[in-house]
Amino acid sequence: MNLTFGEKQISSVEFKRKDKIVMLPVSDIAPNPLQPRKNFNEDEITFLAESIKQFGIIQPIAVKLRENAPCLKLNNEKIYTASYEIIAGERRWRAARRLGMKKIPCIVFETDKPGSAMLALVENIQRKELEVFEEAVALQNLLLMTEMTQNELAKRLSVSQSNISNKLRLLKLTVEERSLISDASLSERHARALVRIDNERIRMIFLKKIIEKSLSASASEKLINDYIKGEFIKTDLTSPNVDKPHSKATRVGVIKDIRFFYNTIERAVSLLSDAGIKAKSERVEYDDYFEIVIKVAKMPSNV
Repeated sequence: MNLTFGEKQISSVEFKRKDKIVMLPVSDIAPNPLQPRKNFNEDEITFLAESIKQFGIIQPIAVKLRENAPCLKLNNEKIYTASYEIIAGERRWRAARRLGMKKIPCIVFETDKPGSAMLALVENIQRKELEVFEEAVALQNLLLMTEMTQNELAKRLSVSQSNISNKLRLLKLTVEERSLISDASLSERHARALVRIDNERIRMIFLKKIIEKSLSASASEKLINDYIKGEFIKTDLTSPNVDKPHSKATRVGVIKDIRFFYNTIERAVSLLSDAGIKAKSERVEYDDYFEIVIKVAKMPSNV
């Protein structure tokens, strides 16, 4: 099977599969450092191990020979090295190792790092085993390694370019935000709605409120859309009916010039925060006016 990566030198990369199934020592196989899936559920591994114990490994794992494989030495004598690297099937390998199996059925591929990363990503996508952020990171790594454009990668994966672009945009979220989203089992639609908010502090407020109130993806999109359009007031975050449509009495129609003013303030506060200066802005609505307060921490005196 042949696959190319863009118009660069790497376009000559080939995937060669040896159809013969070989039994390789479990200890002679190492995990793939480019494996897009980072979280392995231990309960699932235990369940898989029990299944393998009863029925054996039905589908061989995919591996490749390692080049310049790292090894462990004692008194300058090599005592351990893994000759093969997993492309697909790490859960089966982990389960086999847990069972104390000496050998495991494998199919050997001849490929390089970008090819290995591509095969690992495709295998995980086909099995739908990746979290949305794991998939986004894997796509980003492939683009960096292969120098493909988003359009080229989309064609290789048989998806639209917008699909690739939308997933990559999710990496704008901080590590903490990604963790909260994953732990709360929020959907990709939730994450894509949150990405529309540039200010990290405000974005975190919305994220925590979405989790606290168990908002649906559509309710979250509406809430954030109202904020971006300026049809949002501070009390919306504490209202028990935050997931319901606003009544006319609570809506605030903000003209474009005022909206521009608010956005300018938020950008200024964000710039101060990026520079390491603690700053925050607050907006409070009164009957006939809005009050905007900007608080900037004093710089420590050198005296």
